[in-house]
Amino acid sequence: MKDQSSSFEKSIPEVYEKYLGPYLYEPFSKYVTNRILGDPQQVLEIGCGSGRLTNHLVNSLSQTAKLTALDINSNMIAVAKEKVQSYQVEFVHGDAQEMPFEDNTFDFVVCQFGFMFLPNKQKGFNEAWRVLKPRGQFIFVTWDKAENNITLHISQETILSHLKASPPAYFGRAYYSMNNPDDLLAYTKNAGFENGKIEKVSLQATCQTALDAAIGFVEGNSIIKEILKEGGPELLQKIESNIVKRINSEVCQDPVCSEINAWLGEAFK
Repeated sequence: MKDQSSSFEKSIPEVYEKYLGPYLYEPFSKYVTNRILGDPQQVLEIGCGSGRLTNHLVNSLSQTAKLTALDINSNMIAVAKEKVQSYQVEFVHGDAQEMPFEDNTFDFVVCQFGFMFLPNKQKGFNEAWRVLKPRGQFIFVTWDKAENNITLHISQETILSHLKASPPAYFGRAYYSMNNPDDLLAYTKNAGFENGKIEKVSLQATCQTALDAAIGFVEGNSIIKEILKEGGPELLQKIESNIVKRINSEVCQDPVCSEINAWLGEAFK
């Protein structure tokens, strides 16, 4: 079973992008891109993942601008490189807590759904402030509490109810670890930003089927390896089937339309 679970390692980012990209991340990618002010020439995306936001960013920039897209997951970067092919983009493998850039390098820094997974979240904010130029714009986005993102919540509850062993630290609570606006504002202030503001953003998301959502939530996440270790394909099929039933029962029939909620922070150096 070890070989079977490890075979998913490289396909996880591909599944993540195919099923969750259009559903969860496309709406916010469009929204965040529209929040860019002016004409930034040096742009940094922290935690670019599969390149969903990266694609929108590079298409919105002037032809003279450069976008640096950083992520710690090399498999995610590989998917992003296939999706975004532009002379204006440089992909960098690196840690958001210790970025390989000089001080005061970027006009605009953005992190969409990345800070929640950092072991030391304050270091992520500190680094964003360090590499941002004076008067530069900083935007970050984190998920709101579980019950306000219902399909993701259903999926995680269902997965946890079927696993006998305790899940890895990255799964479940990490997604919602930054849903307190007061804490988010404190991170920005402690990093050096004196004019930060936090606002809630609610958008509508659509997925063609509940099964597509289930596949994305389960097989587009490293938790798939734990599921296969415990119960193989049978457990995987059971979990995804139960997620589909719950989404169709508690949210809506296909196509799945649901509200997704997040917190957006904005500050200037």
